[in-house]
Amino acid sequence: MAFTVEDGTGLAAANAYVSEAYVDSHHSDRGNALWTGTTTEKEQAIVRATDYIDKRFGPKFRGFRETRAQALEWPRLSAFDNDYYLYNGDDDVPRSLQKACAEYALISLQIELLPIPARPFAVLDPATGTVTGNASGQATLTRDKLGPLEKERRFSDMTSLITRTKPGASTSYIVSDFNLPEYPVADEWLQELLKTGGARLRRGS
Repeated sequence: MAFTVEDGTGLAAANAYVSEAYVDSHHSDRGNALWTGTTTEKEQAIVRATDYIDKRFGPKFRGFRETRAQALEWPRLSAFDNDYYLYNGDDDVPRSLQKACAEYALISLQIELLPIPARPFAVLDPATGTVTGNASGQATLTRDKLGPLEKERRFSDMTSLITRTKPGASTSYIVSDFNLPEYPVADEWLQELLKTGGARLRRGS
């Protein structure tokens, strides 16, 4: 699919919230020298950033998609900013969303935005005593014994760890609030676009 920037009309083929030129200017203004590469590499990073935004924040955005046919989450209907102004016209693709996409694109050049999560616990082969996998749970028991040699390790599962550390967080092993990475510089640009749970009144357009 060709690199296609959403223009605010709800394009069915859009796969990017911003153009390469926009991101070039954004990072040039901020002296971010890490934003470098070929046009193809930059466009691919922007597409990955756009995918990440829609995957992670899509269900949390204010309002509703403008049409069923549009490829991306924006533009949206009944979406208001914190001052109760409607996102429309020049802000059909909000400026804060564009800035966030530029920041995520920069990160995407360096690392995977959504890395494959570690296994929730390690696996011990009782025959060899070898531990395989990543022990990402909290260790709850470690026992070593001499004669005959015995070794035992236990790790809490992710569900109990999430329950203890982030009440109310998702306990899905596929995606959860607990294991999603945070990118503060980019994430903060999107705060104004997310639902707060309160009723929103239209002040103007």
